[in-house]
Amino acid sequence: MTLEKIKGTMELEFAGKKRNFKLDFLALSSIESRLNQPLLKIVNGMTSGNIGMTNMAVIIDEALRSAGGKYTYEAVGNLILEHGFTESFDIISKLMAHLMDAKKENDSPLEETKNETRKT
Repeated sequence: MTLEKIKGTMELEFAGKKRNFKLDFLALSSIESRLNQPLLKIVNGMTSGNIGMTNMAVIIDEALRSAGGKYTYEAVGNLILEHGFTESFDIISKLMAHLMDAKKENDSPLEETKNETRKT
């Protein structure tokens, strides 16, 4: 697994420009704090279509900042409006899917053997 995969870095088209997004621990903690909900509750709400402008703006704001972007919260909201609500939701879905799909990979065959030995 690459460090990029672990940290959740992705380059996506957003409001007419390729931009970097990253969901690392600090960004995820900040999202939970700003939205006053645990991450899994936020994700479950998204899957049922329960996501508003505030949720979208907070998630995208944290993902852009975590990747080094220098945006204000208001600017992120305006970029969402420019990009379109549905298309912005697609970005969030990709970020969350990328994050939830992250699996710990180990290239060491010795580690794999140790894990197989523990199973028996």
